[in-house]
Amino acid sequence: MDFASAIRRIESARPSHRLDIGDPDVPPPPELVEALGRVGDLHYGPPEGLPEFREAVASAFGVEPSEVVAVAGGRHGLAALMWIFRKKRLITPSPFYPGYFDIAGVFGISLEVVESGDGWVPSFSERGIYIVNYPNNPTGTVLPRGKVRELVDAAEFVISDEIYRDIIFGEFTSPLELSPNVAVVYSFSKVFSAPGLRIGAVVAPREVAREVARFNKATINVPPTHVQRAVASVIDVLPRRRREISEIYRRRAELAAKTLRLPFVKPAGAFYIFPRANAGCFEKALQAGVSVLPGELYGRPGHVRIALVEPEDALEEAFEVLNRACG
Repeated sequence: MDFASAIRRIESARPSHRLDIGDPDVPPPPELVEALGRVGDLHYGPPEGLPEFREAVASAFGVEPSEVVAVAGGRHGLAALMWIFRKKRLITPSPFYPGYFDIAGVFGISLEVVESGDGWVPSFSERGIYIVNYPNNPTGTVLPRGKVRELVDAAEFVISDEIYRDIIFGEFTSPLELSPNVAVVYSFSKVFSAPGLRIGAVVAPREVAREVARFNKATINVPPTHVQRAVASVIDVLPRRRREISEIYRRRAELAAKTLRLPFVKPAGAFYIFPRANAGCFEKALQAGVSVLPGELYGRPGHVRIALVEPEDALEEAFEVLNRACG
């Protein structure tokens, strides 16, 4: 079963609890909603992004604006970087985000997989361009700092997909802190609970950033300018927002650990869990009214991915259904 087939099956079943797609249920910050209403300028902007947007993101990451390029969401940034490094050896750990293989398939790129061990933590020893995703989708794993050091020492370059870096229950170390040979892909979709905004950024060395801007020019030309202006004007709410949503999703992960009788590695970030489950869990859960996603989509059969995107009372009800259907 591929991702599109799974979603079609879910939509036809119309389950009571949608725990499949990582579409946040937490409302966006009111400051962002107000800012979007204020923006009136809808003219073109430069392919690398508006100066005020690049400066705002640069301030949040502690880099220079010349190292920031606006992109139309995280996947667009990933596509740009995978295109730039398409002639290199590309490697990603399993479990993986299936979007990487969607991109690779369209571009005709070979993407190798390195398996993860205990706690979903891989060993990094092969030389190549690593595409890593921490906090991880689908497991919620966060690499210890020592493992991040191992990664940057082994890699020729790291594409660090940090879409969930704002949802953390402990410590998080970005590869960008330990090496200059890193491009971070960032998005405001998850932190602001607004995936429809389609705005993000690539933070990278200047020569890589310039290539991302060239990719923009050849594809979308200009990332949405009104959204860039709105996000730039509310960048100061990020620290508060990180604390708020991290606490919400931490409580949901704790609820899963208490209520769900399917074994899983406790997440350290993001809003997913990836428990072991029997082969028929996807269909049995769906027939009982709860949608999850089968682990084979993420390179690991015998598991399901559960997105913690409902309030705690609804999640508790869904977990009880899953216990009966998949236990």
